[in-house]
Amino acid sequence: MQYDMPLYRPPSEANSLIFQITLGCSWNRCLFCGMYKSKRYQVRKWEEIEKDVLEMAWLQPDTRRIFLADGDALGVETPFLIRILELLNEKFRSLERVGIYAGPTNFKDKTISNLKALRKRKLDMLYLGIETGNDDLLKRICKGAGSAEIIEAGRKALDAGLRLSTIILLGLGGVDGSFVHAKDSAKVVNAINPSFLSCLTLMLGHFSEVYETKIMGDGFKLLDKRQSLQELRWFVEDLELKGTHFGTEHASNYLPIHGDFPQDKQKILKLIDMALGDKKSGLLRPEWARGL
Repeated sequence: MQYDMPLYRPPSEANSLIFQITLGCSWNRCLFCGMYKSKRYQVRKWEEIEKDVLEMAWLQPDTRRIFLADGDALGVETPFLIRILELLNEKFRSLERVGIYAGPTNFKDKTISNLKALRKRKLDMLYLGIETGNDDLLKRICKGAGSAEIIEAGRKALDAGLRLSTIILLGLGGVDGSFVHAKDSAKVVNAINPSFLSCLTLMLGHFSEVYETKIMGDGFKLLDKRQSLQELRWFVEDLELKGTHFGTEHASNYLPIHGDFPQDKQKILKLIDMALGDKKSGLLRPEWARGL
């Protein structure tokens, strides 16, 4: 099996067998994301997918976890997804779960009944990038959905019995929009109450200046280390979640933390406050190690 590169997967799918059922992202317009800009979106042919599955079933018959790529493979029509999942269940007898990336636009044509049919065939985990809960910012970054649509999508997945892993992107609102980005994002996350919640930090490297001046404009300025921590603090202090695992372990973040809500909320806030108050605490990830 050969992959059409680049290939991306969530950190928690590091040990999963990956099948590309789509190439690229069906939306692919988010201004902050460069992941699939080199690809033209397409759903792969059944014959190609089947060939990959049969090959890997022979090579790795005891596979227990599978991830379906590329960017938002949940956008594939439900009958075709069911056919793929049934093949995976047939060929991998030890299969426990299947994960998949999802975008908020993918849910418009997916009913709860559709999602339950996928869940029945071991689709278990959906990865949904919320990015922000602020409607003005969602429009500005061309996310393709507003906060109400994102909440509806998340709740639909959970109501169907699926587990939902969501992402908020720290720094997306820049310096001037930091506070409202944090507060509005907490409102959306609270309304969904996902199974998992992660924060990543916007990293642009050599494209920082272009992003600030030409893409976002209007005085947009990226956050520095301390501002990023303060935004994280504003966000976490408003979270009212039940049964959600929270983490910032991704390498883009300055402060790697994790815990469960609600029981670990105060512990997490205390750790953020320590990092904000002590520049020599050693809690923060060095700049050279970020993004690895």
